[in-house]
Amino acid sequence: MYVDSHVHFWQPSRMDYGWLKPENDLLYRDYLPAHLLPELKAFGVKGLVAVQAAVTVEEAEFLLDLAQTWSVISGVSGGLDPFTDLFHEQLGSLNANPHFTGIRLNGSAFRSDRSEVEQAKLRSALAALMKADLALDLLVRPEDLSDTASYLEEQPQLKAVVNHLGCPNIREQQMEPWRSGMDRLSQLPGVAVKLSGMITMAGGCHPERIRPYVDQLVQLFGCKRLLFGSDWPVALQAGGYKDVIHLFETVLPEDLTEEEKGMIRAGNACRFYPILT
Repeated sequence: MYVDSHVHFWQPSRMDYGWLKPENDLLYRDYLPAHLLPELKAFGVKGLVAVQAAVTVEEAEFLLDLAQTWSVISGVSGGLDPFTDLFHEQLGSLNANPHFTGIRLNGSAFRSDRSEVEQAKLRSALAALMKADLALDLLVRPEDLSDTASYLEEQPQLKAVVNHLGCPNIREQQMEPWRSGMDRLSQLPGVAVKLSGMITMAGGCHPERIRPYVDQLVQLFGCKRLLFGSDWPVALQAGGYKDVIHLFETVLPEDLTEEEKGMIRAGNACRFYPILT
């Protein structure tokens, strides 16, 4: 049984996905729950978190509307701009919906060269998430991990979930500065990591490329702070949902117990995103 902590749904006609281009024939099309539901049923996925693909309150509302219709969507991690003056108003409005679990921020938000005004707004946004007991998803690259940790160390109990293993350079098998940054984040009790996006970063189902990074994360975070995520439909660029599951299961350390694997497959997501329970 699985809980998929990282799924995207989108409709290009909504026009707020700046990164999604028509020339990408595979991704530039509608991806909605109906397209994924057969796969979820086939692999015993009991719930999922729909994660933002656009930094707009309108897209968060779109995902929340989907959650009203599709019960498999247990929670929504929306995209909001922490530097806008409307942030707190938007956060409060979204948080009125019981499916809302929090927001996702890009690692660039935490850059050390941000102005003092921007830094103050970011700290205020993080404090608001902490006060509301919401989760912070982080799409952060190795070079941004240290700056990100500096902010999170000020809110050590904030629930923060690093997406896609922290985006290490898997194809070139580089460990630094990724490992040092993840080591620093692992000292914070509120930080967890998604084992998501792996098949795309590895360029296909190549467990030998992924396993060294998963082994490091198990050592640093333990089995109670790792979550399964598919990153569908982005993952379709490198394989189907079946391939994602196969890669995930293959890279889990063999010495883990079934209980520990169960935590990573589903249990931990239910703790970090309590709406899933």
